[in-house]
Amino acid sequence: MKKPIMDGLTIGMGYLPVAVAFGITAKPLISLFDTTLMSIMVYGGASQFLVLQMLNTSGAAAIVMAVFILNSRHFVMAFKVNYDLRHESFIKRLILSSYVTDESFAVTANTDPPGRAFPKYFVTFIIAYLFWVIFSAVGYVAGDWMSDSWTIASGIALYALFIALLIPAVRVHYKYGLVAVSGMLFHGILSVIPMVPSGFAIIIAMLLAALMGVLIDRMGASE
Repeated sequence: MKKPIMDGLTIGMGYLPVAVAFGITAKPLISLFDTTLMSIMVYGGASQFLVLQMLNTSGAAAIVMAVFILNSRHFVMAFKVNYDLRHESFIKRLILSSYVTDESFAVTANTDPPGRAFPKYFVTFIIAYLFWVIFSAVGYVAGDWMSDSWTIASGIALYALFIALLIPAVRVHYKYGLVAVSGMLFHGILSVIPMVPSGFAIIIAMLLAALMGVLIDRMGASE
């Protein structure tokens, strides 16, 4: 159980500055209760920051739709978690699916069969989740004495964390790096096309990158 705990703490420490930044950003716009409740129920860094940006310019329906589209990539990740834990009960798989994030998925995606067990996944997921919720509230409370420059700098922490999680996978096989780079390129191209909403651009880029991974696997198998 040591590895799941350490994985959860690693992800949580990466979430800490971003969660604090979210709390600070939310302070002028919503209450402490609303900030904490959003972290509890939405649990999505990018989508929660998007909500704050849309509060003064969009209606509730538009915000709900935007968050759903942006977070719908988690469906694909949850399917993978459900497949890995298909020997577990439906309720257990449903619980885990509610806590899947980009980072927790990256950590568990290459878990060997002996490590594919509900308790190990749950420990990793719930530790990361608690870090996000608790430090969102801490950021809100500490917002009065945090400097603006620190808040801006902390915004890159989530991206740095994902890169740190990607590097070990790339060391195992270069194809993971190719998939990540292709996803970035696909998203960059789609994001400048006016008729493609930003939320859909992320989803389409992810699916195209996954397709790229399948093609690379098949090419490698045929050699």
